[in-house]
Amino acid sequence: MTDRRRPTYSLQEIKRLIQRDEIIDAPYIVKNSTCGMCLTMYEVYQEILNLENRDFYKSVPEILNNKVYQDVYRKKIKGMHVYIKFKIKDGLFFLLSFKPDENK
Repeated sequence: MTDRRRPTYSLQEIKRLIQRDEIIDAPYIVKNSTCGMCLTMYEVYQEILNLENRDFYKSVPEILNNKVYQDVYRKKIKGMHVYIKFKIKDGLFFLLSFKPDENK
């Protein structure tokens, strides 16, 4: 499978899930990387709520299941370029990555 240039998930639906607190708790590695950026998880979700369609970068297949895609967004936050990756799993928002973009 290859990367897609269009989002797999509606940004509007992503925001709706976050606003309703329909989320899977972020993995430890995500929480740890956001602490290094001095952001609380509340601030992380606020940044995602502020994403715009122009922030979309690509949609990539999962490594273990290439039928499931993850959307990747890039945004400048607190002077840093940030890489944000998420998907919808079982009808819930699932944040997979929120970290500085090493390519910038």
